[in-house]
Amino acid sequence: MAFRCQACGTVVTDVRATCDRCGGFVCYTASDERDLERAIDGDPTAALPSFETSLSMGEGETPLVPLTHLDVGPTVSAKLESLNPTCSFKDRGSSLAVAAVADPETSWESIVVASTGNTAPSVAAYAARADIPCAVLVPDGTSLSKLTQVAAHGVEIYTLDGTFSDCFQAAQQISDDLILNATAVYSANPFVASANRTVAFELVEQLESVPDWVTVPVGAGPLLGGAHRGFVELFEAGLIPSVPKMLCVQARGCHPITRAIKRDEAVRPWIGEITTEIGAIADPLQGYPEDGERTRRSVVESDGDAVALDDETVHEWTARLAGREGIYAEPASAASVAAAATAPVADDETVVALVTGHGLKESVDSTLETTKLDDFASLRSALLG
Repeated sequence: MAFRCQACGTVVTDVRATCDRCGGFVCYTASDERDLERAIDGDPTAALPSFETSLSMGEGETPLVPLTHLDVGPTVSAKLESLNPTCSFKDRGSSLAVAAVADPETSWESIVVASTGNTAPSVAAYAARADIPCAVLVPDGTSLSKLTQVAAHGVEIYTLDGTFSDCFQAAQQISDDLILNATAVYSANPFVASANRTVAFELVEQLESVPDWVTVPVGAGPLLGGAHRGFVELFEAGLIPSVPKMLCVQARGCHPITRAIKRDEAVRPWIGEITTEIGAIADPLQGYPEDGERTRRSVVESDGDAVALDDETVHEWTARLAGREGIYAEPASAASVAAAATAPVADDETVVALVTGHGLKESVDSTLETTKLDDFASLRSALLG
């Protein structure tokens, strides 16, 4: 398997590590241009490593839906990663990474993973499929809907007081072989980063071109970094004319990567209070700022940008997306659509917003009001206005 440092070009033999030479981003590289041609011609997995056992449940190749009923200015389409097997984009990486763990040629025997919610059910599902022991660590207060998914797969759930960073550090203490953690993707798990390249391959096939912008909800940024790498790989092979600008979207109450991009400085951990409820895009990066730094570099290299949205704006666009386009997304995912309306995107530019997780991922609102049906006449009247 051709894992290579994207910074200095060194071939990396230990796929659990960053480049020993420069500490750069490690990712699988397609063995030749024909693999990339197949990847943008209906077989996005052609440019991925393969293992003895496939755990695929049909992840990837998600729909691209034009957003025609929202006043967002530019031409925006939503790529519905929410329609993956466990209802989030995480399935792309989980399928490949768990297959690597299950491969007879590797030495891993179990999985421990920290998560803000979507990684946990995704890894749990594929671990169950591979019959591999798995445990997840999540911050206290994680969505009960997501935890219900995890429990359904027979996986033990451990909650910790604090942030995702606290869970990440605890997971590191538990195992030196932590390979599946989403925010450790660049330093410890190039399989996830490699799988996320398929987003780029699919978009080129679906659009028969490249969009001007791709907006991505970001905690630490493995999806943004992986998608960007896929576009770069295609561009360097002469298969696309340009690389889209990547738009990083974070919550205003915790936005270390966006802050760094706006200040033109290296990413530093978020210190102090986290003042947002949109936890999936509020990673303080405490203990692993290098993951955010690599995401920042992807944005800068693409001539992209970053925005930080307040919770009110995110919830407003979550409701608009569901009410006017029929797309029910969890708030962190709807933020990618909101960003298209608030970012410096020209009216004549095309935008693809990655809708990364389904709305059912969030706990049901116990205050939801319903109307009792007394007679059919009242219902007819309501429908006819």
